[in-house]
Amino acid sequence: MSDVDIPVSHRDLLDIPVGVISTVNPNGYPHSTGVWFIFVDGAIAISAVGSRQWFKNANRTGKAAFLMIDPVSPPNRTLEIRGDATRVDDADLTFLRRQFAKYEIDVDEWRGPKDDRQVLIIRPVAVHTWG
Repeated sequence: MSDVDIPVSHRDLLDIPVGVISTVNPNGYPHSTGVWFIFVDGAIAISAVGSRQWFKNANRTGKAAFLMIDPVSPPNRTLEIRGDATRVDDADLTFLRRQFAKYEIDVDEWRGPKDDRQVLIIRPVAVHTWG
């Protein structure tokens, strides 16, 4: 569990389907991409194949930012979590199954990559909200 609290006013954004993970490439430029995620034990958790650039960046630096944007409520309510990033192996796909339950997807029927599955955990160090 993190010592940084998510404000009650923005906790609903932890249930949106897609968030944006931002990391820093080896050349120093930012890298951002939309990903599926779940919020578990006070942290953002994302399933990934270990070869994804954002995953390699976060693993290299130990840091990442995660942005959630309210798709409905003006004026563009957002929740950003900046934190320490760690990886956990998911060879048995236990976490992938847990994450896919949020999207009502059966992992056994999914045609995506199942080899080299990892989990990136982002533990909040700072939380920023807007709107």
